[in-house]
Amino acid sequence: MDTNIKKYSCPVEVTIEAIGGKWKCLILWWLRRDARRFGELKLLISNITQKVLTQQLRELETEGLIYRESFPEFPPRVEYALTPHGKTFTPITEMMCEWGKKHRVEYQFNYCRLENTKILVLSPDAATFCANLEQRHAVAIATTLDDIINTINLVKPDAMLIDLTVLNNDDTDLFTAQIEQIEPNNRKSIAMIAIVAANNPGERGRAFKMGFTVHIPKPVETIEMVSTLASLINKDV
Repeated sequence: MDTNIKKYSCPVEVTIEAIGGKWKCLILWWLRRDARRFGELKLLISNITQKVLTQQLRELETEGLIYRESFPEFPPRVEYALTPHGKTFTPITEMMCEWGKKHRVEYQFNYCRLENTKILVLSPDAATFCANLEQRHAVAIATTLDDIINTINLVKPDAMLIDLTVLNNDDTDLFTAQIEQIEPNNRKSIAMIAIVAANNPGERGRAFKMGFTVHIPKPVETIEMVSTLASLINKDV
């Protein structure tokens, strides 16, 4: 008999050991719909340090809940994603999200942090996205690829949501050239978020090479869109 095997008095202890603490459930929540890079997770999870995130990812990997994948490209790209076993925890993280909203009804979480935030949206679904953002007191403005530079100069947005699923190679080159026209200081102050097809490493890689630091997978969930924006606003991204 192996005396080194840890004994548990309750299955809940096993769960808490695997995902307990301040950060692991947040990491699993952000990974529940798509893979993400280390730097992306660092931006999305408020106040977590690089050292702590590294340790938490290592522990989740040891538990068999996530895996790490490296891509042979430059600049280097390493992504973290849920394993099939890790995906079994997704309903629990979503229930935790809903429970938290109901438990603190008086506090609107990151929704209140979007008040008066100016967000530029380039997407066929811009009307829906803008309506959802305006319900959270953001100032959302729909734009087109042809008008984006003029709109940026006029509005001076805090963030941009760009739907890459509608940009072909020529559109991508045009968008990149237009963004390069923005003054470096102004460009640095705008949080740029790519909307991409879910579970598509090629599209995530394209967004990364275009300079996007964070992505949202389609179909876009309002809670994820708002949480992403709230995490990035006023951060140096």
